[in-house]
Amino acid sequence: MNCQMQSGRMKAAPFILGAVFLAYFASNAILRQFVLYRAGAQSISLSTILEKLPAGIRDEVRQRVLIAELKDRLLAASTEGEKISASIALAGAISDKALQEKYAEIIDKYPSAPESAPAFINFLMAPNTALKSISIPRYHEYLKKIHDPDLFYAFDGGLNTLKSRKAANKELAAYLLPLLELKPGYREYQRLYVELSELAFQEANQDVELKARKLEEACGKLSFYDKILGPQQAAKKTKK
Repeated sequence: MNCQMQSGRMKAAPFILGAVFLAYFASNAILRQFVLYRAGAQSISLSTILEKLPAGIRDEVRQRVLIAELKDRLLAASTEGEKISASIALAGAISDKALQEKYAEIIDKYPSAPESAPAFINFLMAPNTALKSISIPRYHEYLKKIHDPDLFYAFDGGLNTLKSRKAANKELAAYLLPLLELKPGYREYQRLYVELSELAFQEANQDVELKARKLEEACGKLSFYDKILGPQQAAKKTKK
């Protein structure tokens, strides 16, 4: 029985392989039908088929399958957040140019959504050659519209972007200054207050430095976000 099944699979492989080559020159929908459907029908995995293809073609076919899957994910998205995340993933899979255009579109279309953070982070103090450039004050306005844990990741991501763009210490300090008005709920914030206190020390701003140090110490007594999130999710499951 096993030998017969093995023989059947081997005989089916050339047909499937041929279908993949045909699909390579067809649309993404046809590619998905021939590769995924045929592979499943003949109990041969997609990876097995791809291994038989030359490297260049294999990468192209894998990319086309990924794009087809991400298009399906976008079509299936029901909430605003899901649509934003799915559209970003799809654009990123297509090209960097498509991603930059999608980021610019998202900022205009969803200026208050937590899921728009990657777009705002991408364009924070971007050069004039970029499609957009978000100033630090504009970024602060966006931060006021979101909450933890998205708020922390937006703060942290923006800081990393500014550092990568060689922002001056004064700019970094100005960027982190709103942290003094926050009541941090997680220990993750501690490293942001460390950054701010050190920058304030370099700028000889004792008032900001002392406030940042106090908040830094307070964060050291807090739990990490995942330690808080875990029990909360468990409690929700129990209620259900």
